Amino acid sequence: MSSPARPARPSRPARIDGASLLSWARRCVVVLERRREEINDLNVFPVPDADTGSNMAATMAAALKEAEAAAEKAAEAAQKAAEKAGAAAAGPFGATGPSGENDGASESGSVPVAQAPDAHDIAIALAAGAVRGARGNSGTVLSQVLRALAEAAAPGGFVGEHVQKALDTAVKHVDRAIADPVEGTILTVLRQAAVAAGRHDSADLVGVVAAASDAARTALDRTPTQLAVLREAGVVDAGGAGLVLLLDALLDEVSGESPEEPDLHVTQSAADGPELEVMLLIDVTPDRMDEFRSTMHSLGNSLVIAGEGGDRHMMHVHSTDAGAIIEAVLDFGRPENIRIEVIDDGSAAGAASQTAPSRSLLAVAPTGPISELFASAGAHPVGPDGDVVGSILGAIAGLRGDGDVLLLPNGLVGNRELIQVELAAQAGGHSITILPTATLANGLAALAVHDPTIPLAVDAYAMSEASAGMRTATLDAAPSAGLTAAGPCAKGDVLATVGGDILVVADTVAEALTRTVELMLRSGGELVTVLLGTGVDPESTTELRRRLEDVAPGIDVTAYAADGMAELAQIGVE
Repeated sequence: MSSPARPARPSRPARIDGASLLSWARRCVVVLERRREEINDLNVFPVPDADTGSNMAATMAAALKEAEAAAEKAAEAAQKAAEKAGAAAAGPFGATGPSGENDGASESGSVPVAQAPDAHDIAIALAAGAVRGARGNSGTVLSQVLRALAEAAAPGGFVGEHVQKALDTAVKHVDRAIADPVEGTILTVLRQAAVAAGRHDSADLVGVVAAASDAARTALDRTPTQLAVLREAGVVDAGGAGLVLLLDALLDEVSGESPEEPDLHVTQSAADGPELEVMLLIDVTPDRMDEFRSTMHSLGNSLVIAGEGGDRHMMHVHSTDAGAIIEAVLDFGRPENIRIEVIDDGSAAGAASQTAPSRSLLAVAPTGPISELFASAGAHPVGPDGDVVGSILGAIAGLRGDGDVLLLPNGLVGNRELIQVELAAQAGGHSITILPTATLANGLAALAVHDPTIPLAVDAYAMSEASAGMRTATLDAAPSAGLTAAGPCAKGDVLATVGGDILVVADTVAEALTRTVELMLRSGGELVTVLLGTGVDPESTTELRRRLEDVAPGIDVTAYAADGMAELAQIGVE
């Protein structure tokens, strides 16, 4: 029995209406049921119970059932309203009126056709059905994705902005729903999809969905590099595979061009054997560079493509299948100077430096003068508010090239979030080094010695050493009266903390700065850096400068505004 023809639709629709959303849900049920056993076979993490495909299919079916019931109910209500309106228009003489001529209620005498269900109502029904019918961990995660879809929905349908919001919200819901989030799972795939969608022009609905679908596929292929159990089994993550199928179904729904279904069992990243470093020269014209980069990304990681002038490029990539790399390269031209080395034997380190990969520096800092200071020194500032993990990953995705990334957390990112950042960055094909900067002052010290021209390990070591060499103190207002190691304090007094201990209690920031710096300089130091928080008078350092002129002439004091900083002030001595 042949399938009914699809209704005509624009080549690049700007909106997903209720009918399209319902159609997408039906597609999801069909594809999850058809590939249910394949996804079950991938299920080796967290426990090999082989039910991820079944649970996702059952959960999506429950969501669809609720949505179809809501659509039917809405249609019935609309039909009754139309019939009532038609009867009222016809009056006591029927549709033709007292003169026997048609009054215009309906040229055919029939009631108007009911309108399609609203996307907002369908999204809410999908979420409700999924939450109530969720089965297993994977079903619960899927229900949270659909819940995010409902929260992002707007009357009249979804545009690109709503899809972006839904994916971003889904990351937050899933992260909270999982007691111990692990990278290399559906969370990784979802986050990469959200980051890619968020970077695309929201006015282009199809482009937003395509970006999410492509990024999810890439992240899925790399999940074995993040979870040893997946790598050993030679499979990708089961939940992530299900999510990719759902995003592919959405792309098909909005574009009419279904991507080739992914091979869920064989991945380049999961292949047996040591990781290899492949280097070669090739001529690639500008019109094919995006295609070339995308192809190489799909086959390996740590990709670097450096131009040598004109169309000539040096390509460097890590992969477990060098043959697949070379075969794909031949589609673009004839490679020269091919070198293949086993990374594990240590010989690749020197060769890698010959490609001169780009190196970027990210610094987490409150938006305002302090972030501008980091930016002026060559770093890309990232705000710590909201979803800091997503913000960092978004910043990484926006960097030019695929080189190394140095991250200065500056005490504004927790360990759990840093783990997520590192693993998710790896899933996106980026090499990231997180430096031990416990405060903004430590970050500035590290930034001062940053040298992108020297090898990465040496640069990171020098920056870490500079950060560790800066002794820091923080000034905060006492939340209540109490007794400290430095004596009693009243609520609102300024407390100076060094190394976890309160060493100074003062009435004003100016007094606290002066006394704290004097204590810190007893252990030596030549440079004092002061960061002043929101609302702190810049003149607070005047007393400090005067005092040092008397007791320690020659000591340099540099002060910066750091609006948005949690503390009243930070002090660094080096």
